[in-house]
Amino acid sequence: MDFSLSAEQRELKEAAAAFASAKLNQDLAEREEAGEFPLAAWGACAEFGIQGLPVPAELGGGGADILTTVLVMEALGYGCRDNGLIFSLNAQLWSLELPLVRFGTPAQQRAYLPGLISGDLIGVHAMTEPESGSDAFSMRTRAERRGGDYVLTGTKLYITNAPVADVVLVFAAHPGRPKMAGVSAFLVEKGTPGFTVTRALGKMGQKGNQVNIPELWIIERSLVLLG
Repeated sequence: MDFSLSAEQRELKEAAAAFASAKLNQDLAEREEAGEFPLAAWGACAEFGIQGLPVPAELGGGGADILTTVLVMEALGYGCRDNGLIFSLNAQLWSLELPLVRFGTPAQQRAYLPGLISGDLIGVHAMTEPESGSDAFSMRTRAERRGGDYVLTGTKLYITNAPVADVVLVFAAHPGRPKMAGVSAFLVEKGTPGFTVTRALGKMGQKGNQVNIPELWIIERSLVLLG
């Protein structure tokens, strides 16, 4: 079995490293000091095709396989000194875009994937809570059905991209259901009534990768992704 990379994979990896070195390091010290999210660099990554890499071509993405996508992200790490940006990109790719590809309805895919791929939208998922992290089944955020809507109640913590996210994949538990079948994911847009993002959390590094605490007190008409 041949495990060597193809010529196309090697060329793409080299191109990604060169792009990162040339385009993603401008004003890094100033941005880190200010704790600013690198919107210009985010847009440059979208133009290069980063945000669309693992999304199938029929959904508007680059159609790259997982290995090729990982090779490109590795190359960005070689060329880009802003590790917060790299972290934010990975957060969107793996925790929001691919769940949309795998589990989203066609309407949800049409609503969000084009903007996520183009860089016009920023997204992430919200699972960790003040009293549950790796133990996801201990989450206290609740989802209750009220007529045609779901109402989510709870607080999430340490959510990457929260201050700048346009759409968040929020995980919540259904009271009374068994743990294994009792968690759903909801697509919640910025500006939804009851969805607030509280104070910023200081960090020792990755200051451009902003982390905040979203609070979900009453979120109506959310789009359920998994149920």
